[in-house]
Amino acid sequence: MTERTLRAVVVALGAFHLALGLLALLAPGTFFDQIGHYGDENLHYVGDVGAFTAGYGAALLLAARRPSWWAPLFALGALWYALHALNHAFDTDEAGSDFRGWLDTILIGAGAAVFAWLASACSRLERG
Repeated sequence: MTERTLRAVVVALGAFHLALGLLALLAPGTFFDQIGHYGDENLHYVGDVGAFTAGYGAALLLAARRPSWWAPLFALGALWYALHALNHAFDTDEAGSDFRGWLDTILIGAGAAVFAWLASACSRLERG
């Protein structure tokens, strides 16, 4: 993968996470109803999720011109998504349906794998 392609991925993932985080911060009820509908509604915790997610997105966008930041930020994303998937695996029964609970768990776990692969691709690019 080329540096140019990885830069585009950094920007796209940064914009996605920033937008998702801002949705959780600015419209927590909508975020809960449409995306994070697990357990009882707690808008404070939705805001906490938004703050971290927006911060991660902003960090990725800041990193767009700093290739040395890419691998560590993608490794952080892999760890975050892996732990997030594990949390979902324990709470599948709190989703709107069992199907939704397991689908979310699998998709978040796949996100962890993609972030780990991106971190590895960045490391290979740095080594030349």
